[in-house]
Amino acid sequence: MKVLEPRLGIQVLGHGRALPGDKPVSNADLLALDPEQQGRSPEVLEKLGQKVAARLGFHQRYLARLPETPARDDEETSESLALKAARQALGGHGGAEVEALIHGTTTTSRYTGSQAAAILGRLESHASAWEVKAGCSTSLASLHLAIALLGSGYCNVLVSCAETLSKVMNPAMKETWFILADGGAAVWLKREPVSPDFEVRRCLYATDGTLVDLYTTPGRLPPDRATLEAGGYCMAGDGTRLREEALRRYLEMLGAMFPGGRGLKDVRWVVAHQINRKLVEQVCEVGGLEARLVWSAERVGNVGGASVLFSLSEALEQGLFAPGDGVLLMSVGGGLSFAMQHWVKR
Repeated sequence: MKVLEPRLGIQVLGHGRALPGDKPVSNADLLALDPEQQGRSPEVLEKLGQKVAARLGFHQRYLARLPETPARDDEETSESLALKAARQALGGHGGAEVEALIHGTTTTSRYTGSQAAAILGRLESHASAWEVKAGCSTSLASLHLAIALLGSGYCNVLVSCAETLSKVMNPAMKETWFILADGGAAVWLKREPVSPDFEVRRCLYATDGTLVDLYTTPGRLPPDRATLEAGGYCMAGDGTRLREEALRRYLEMLGAMFPGGRGLKDVRWVVAHQINRKLVEQVCEVGGLEARLVWSAERVGNVGGASVLFSLSEALEQGLFAPGDGVLLMSVGGGLSFAMQHWVKR
């Protein structure tokens, strides 16, 4: 577990977010689609939805595809959501000004082609393009690479992450209906040594491939009919074991990033992967973090590998970070992947 100390000054040139559809899908809306709930009144479904929220922590989300419904030709993809977020991040600037794009997703809509290159093409840019897949740590894996590129000589890097996890919901695991969501986000970063918005002090990204099948879509490529019919391309795994591993990895990362707890008291904000708020609160309590959480999952659901970037964009829009604030970005995801970055607002 290697901790890098780039001490890199960065400026946020822009950021953006994208969600599919024009309105959120509530727990009651999802329950109404469940064949097992047919015939129940809206009042009963609403009460059941409240129980789901109390147990899982999600009240609503945005979905490109509803469960138990066929695919549509015009539905959003992770590519289209990332493109929307990237255009917001660029503002009035053109894609030709982007020196590099890092696009992260675990739900690509292209079998062999690169979504990253496709996004740049839509932006009318021929810059270098990378595509990253790191489970629910995809946002931070992408930012880790972005920091490396900025430190190596690139002046600016556009990072976009998006997921359409509704397309891997498991009909046999109704919990996935409520914990998976779709969305995208982007940030455009510039190396700025003189008057930065943030200093990136430390960053860590690691994996444990022995746990690659702990929580994943088990189907292999190329697809075959038997695996499709058996649900092999839907999310499955051991959620309890993943939570246990996540707690352990979070605490290990805190120990590596802040040896002996030095510097923890300066962390004012935590931007975490948003699948389990109680877990993140436990990490903060056990790890000695007295910080506020940036949390958007109760409104947009768990957007997987895009969640950290999405919440970071919201926090930037709201102006939450004050000069001197330490910001800790962290995630653990299936794969197994785990990452952490320590930024300081300047």
